[in-house]
Amino acid sequence: MPDPASESPAEDGGSPHPLPSEKPSVDGGAVPDRPSYRRTLRNRSFFLLWTSQLISQSGDFIFEVALLWLVLEVTGSAFAVAIVVTGTILPAVVLGPFLGVYVDRWDRRRTLLATNVVQGLVVAALSGLVLAGDTGLSVLFAIVLMLGSGATVVRVATTAYVPSVVSTTDLPPANSLLSVSSSMNAILGLSLGGIFVALFGVTVPIEYDAATFFAAAVLLLFIPQSPGSPAGAPTPGPVVNGFRAEFAEGLSFIRSHRFMLEIITIGVVVNFFGNGLAAMLAPYAAFVLHGGPAVYGFLGACFAAGSVVGAGAIGQVDTRRSAGRYLFGGGVASGVVVVGLGLVGSIPVALALMIALGAGLAVTNIPINVLLQAKVPARLLGRVGAALGALVSATGPAGPIFAGWLAQRWSVSGVFLLCGVVFVAVIGVGALTMTALRSIRY
Repeated sequence: MPDPASESPAEDGGSPHPLPSEKPSVDGGAVPDRPSYRRTLRNRSFFLLWTSQLISQSGDFIFEVALLWLVLEVTGSAFAVAIVVTGTILPAVVLGPFLGVYVDRWDRRRTLLATNVVQGLVVAALSGLVLAGDTGLSVLFAIVLMLGSGATVVRVATTAYVPSVVSTTDLPPANSLLSVSSSMNAILGLSLGGIFVALFGVTVPIEYDAATFFAAAVLLLFIPQSPGSPAGAPTPGPVVNGFRAEFAEGLSFIRSHRFMLEIITIGVVVNFFGNGLAAMLAPYAAFVLHGGPAVYGFLGACFAAGSVVGAGAIGQVDTRRSAGRYLFGGGVASGVVVVGLGLVGSIPVALALMIALGAGLAVTNIPINVLLQAKVPARLLGRVGAALGALVSATGPAGPIFAGWLAQRWSVSGVFLLCGVVFVAVIGVGALTMTALRSIRY
């Protein structure tokens, strides 16, 4: 296939650097006209990557219930839960941009493999600490910092790896499948996790999570390598010497494209309140719905079920001319749902609203992830994706702290109401004023 055509400045909001409108098919053939789940799943490299994610994530949500409910039971404090949640977010903001440079340098398949092994060792060590009774707040915070760092590497490497094994047309189903696998694990993990923690405590979920990391690492060994180059290696491009220059190149790419600056503008506000909202889900189950760990687990499971519905639907849609509009529409709808959660005290209604929230956020997020994979050159995907993620999440770590403080001085329901109103206001204004993102194509 010939070199991709450059996009006109009008389509990219006046970018001084043209972007490719479409990347070639990974096998050198013609790019298909429509996304296809069947074709994506028959791609062996992607199938193995997807299955490894499915396995590694199968214990993560059970682990999440065990960890956060342990903190809540020991401290009885929504603020303490917020501190632990902050520890999971900080690595993406602090380390993400720097890790992205190395992801662009390293073999991405081997990076994923090694990271799974390290995460498995960290979780296994936590199991030993739980058995020894040494699980103070400072220890748990250190553990989640390490796991959050590993999760950041996996997220960046996976996002950068996927476009090397599927065509641009099949990026929507590929990303939707990755989202669906995470959501299906969340449905099972959060539902079963709440029940297991209520019946058996936290040790077994932690040990299972460690085992899944090791199993995923083994599966990644079977991903075939491209002839003459390591699987997932970055596409050759101009060589930039030195870490500082490579890091600056990624930031320069972001600065020169208006639609990315608009994504950051929305993200710094939405992620602040969104992370605060996520940190309050366990207190919401306990103090608003008056339930136990099982209710908390079912809330998360319903959110994941909604994500499956949303991801399954958006994965079949050709979003090459409408990715920005899905962000705005899904974002506003999600904000309305969050306001609803702040107004109700009924468990069945809250569960139904969580399904709607999961669907809305899937429709919002997946097209934007696909857009970035299609627009950013392969050799820059790691550093641009990580830097953009860090900038979007820059205020995120402060969100749980703010939400915990506000919940203690006002109410957990009040936190939900405030977050929902902010979502609707910020994203609604963005839909009216951010013309580059609204009209972006790939």
